[in-house]
Amino acid sequence: MAVTRDNDPEISPEEVHRRVVWARRQGRPAWLWPDVSIGDWRSAMVEVERVVRILLTDAPSAPLEGDAQALELAGYTSGVGPLLGLWLEQGRLRTSPAIAVTLARHLAHNRRRANKLTQMAVEIVGRLADRGIGALVLKGAHTGWTYFPEAGVRPASDIDLLVADGDAAMAESVMDGYGLSFRGRSRWESCWAPSAGASTPRSLTYVHAEDPWSVDLHSSLNISAGWGTPLAEFDLHRPMASRSRWSVDAKAAVLDQPLLLLHLATHAGVGWQNLTLLRQVELVLVIRQDFAAGPSSWDAFIELGVKTGAIGYVYPALRLANSLAPGCVPKSVLDTCAASAPRAVRRALDQLTPATAQRIDRNSMAEHFMWAEGWRGRLRLAARDLLPADRSWPEFRRIYEERVWRLIRGRVSQ
Repeated sequence: MAVTRDNDPEISPEEVHRRVVWARRQGRPAWLWPDVSIGDWRSAMVEVERVVRILLTDAPSAPLEGDAQALELAGYTSGVGPLLGLWLEQGRLRTSPAIAVTLARHLAHNRRRANKLTQMAVEIVGRLADRGIGALVLKGAHTGWTYFPEAGVRPASDIDLLVADGDAAMAESVMDGYGLSFRGRSRWESCWAPSAGASTPRSLTYVHAEDPWSVDLHSSLNISAGWGTPLAEFDLHRPMASRSRWSVDAKAAVLDQPLLLLHLATHAGVGWQNLTLLRQVELVLVIRQDFAAGPSSWDAFIELGVKTGAIGYVYPALRLANSLAPGCVPKSVLDTCAASAPRAVRRALDQLTPATAQRIDRNSMAEHFMWAEGWRGRLRLAARDLLPADRSWPEFRRIYEERVWRLIRGRVSQ
């Protein structure tokens, strides 16, 4: 049952669980909003994209129109709800009172959350430094403070830190000493979260200031789309040797360019679930600030992309960012990246816009395998799907339950 605290609509853990069960049985395990039609959400996403496209230019203002409930959800799923709230606060966005209330809530909560997560990040970085462990701050904890109008408009669910592989074990002991509990491990990172923290979100329509958070402790910067897909070997560039310092606390480093843009674009492009409007806006802001020097900056980007094997992975995100802000990426750069992207990826991109790239409402088998390297890569990826070795039995069972419901409902798109 939904509850209200401090005049903000919240949701109970029981209601979150009920919606998760409902979504699985519908065959759409990521769609948790029975009171909003997918059609209304899609229309709202298109409207949000239109406004973002206008306000990323020098336009003084733009109207935002539509159903308030659907637009609040679009602001949440796209990640740009707080940014819309800031534009509203600045007088650049014109909308109805009902929509204005939801956008103001997006901004207020994420401002509080950004400050909270930043404080935690500073404390953790300090503890690592006290043990002689260098840390590099990744993703939103860096870009929010450096590229966005303010950190409060860049939502984040976790704090991403990179440490040298040889320091990983000691860094994990620091996480434990900070009061964080081990929550899982994947190929190149471990996840840590507050021992007594809640595991379910306080809202499913905006990022609540007290939503769960975690630390993703990376021991490698490498990325791939899964077993049987290309590997972006960012570790070849020795990211821990970065000379740039975190603007919040110089004890930590951040990625130098062009590795920063390569990492952000690769992370966004390896799976459509990552291609949110927020990440597309992030790329536009980073490019405008750091790549104004022209061809020489892009030449270094291409050179490093080829060296690390990331050049094809960056194509989806750069193409969509350029669609959102035409001209931000040179055509020659897009053409070079496209030439290294699989044909299946290029074909899938032809059907997408900045508003429709992110996958929530459906799943596509074709897109799942689009990065696989030939039939051998497809077989490796399929084998990993069937026998996910790094999953616990409850997680393994949940995955199969979701797949069964998708088949029953006929919701696997081709």
